[in-house]
Amino acid sequence: MTVRTETVVSAAVAGTVVLGYALLVHLTTIHAGHSALGALLTIGPIALLALGLAWRSTQRLVGIGSCLFAAALIAWYWRALTAHFVWCCLIQQVGLYGLLGISFGRTLRRERVPLCTRVALLVHGTLPAEALRYTRQLTMAWTLFFAAVTATMLLLFLTAPLAVWSAFANFGAVALVMLMFLIEHRVRRRVLPAMAHVGVIATMRASASAGIGAVEHRP
Repeated sequence: MTVRTETVVSAAVAGTVVLGYALLVHLTTIHAGHSALGALLTIGPIALLALGLAWRSTQRLVGIGSCLFAAALIAWYWRALTAHFVWCCLIQQVGLYGLLGISFGRTLRRERVPLCTRVALLVHGTLPAEALRYTRQLTMAWTLFFAAVTATMLLLFLTAPLAVWSAFANFGAVALVMLMFLIEHRVRRRVLPAMAHVGVIATMRASASAGIGAVEHRP
């Protein structure tokens, strides 16, 4: 199996898992009687992520202790969490896209390297001046994109039927992210025709390697 085939297969498996999880969350949200499962689906991924970060932390004991304390709080308030798990889902979704927007936006300060610039440097090593301008503008575009998704999610939760909000949160927002990647890939080829361009999947892998949330200062 070639590297490209392995990448495509890995992306397909990851996409299937994400789609299956989103479908399960959506069904538990719009149908009554599944509040315990809904709470588990909402809290589970956050708990696993926190545990993984704690395990990799230099202060592992402190991190593990914090996770155990959080688990005790969840157990203590489990009845309230299951009764209002939709609010937990809202916090999870808004927190995810809001933090992504903040992660992109905070790298736009003058003394920092824009996040999309950092991703491009990982792929190409060095960038010409026009590519530096483009990646800074792209970082701004992603910042505004995630801000718009977060605002839309809040607006739908407050004004639309629950099924509409859940469909947008679990399917629409992810579809928009994928569409944004595809549009950017086409725009980049037009704006920077002289550069060697990588595919959408390679761009996404480089984005993950850049460490969203980390900040790199200019030398």
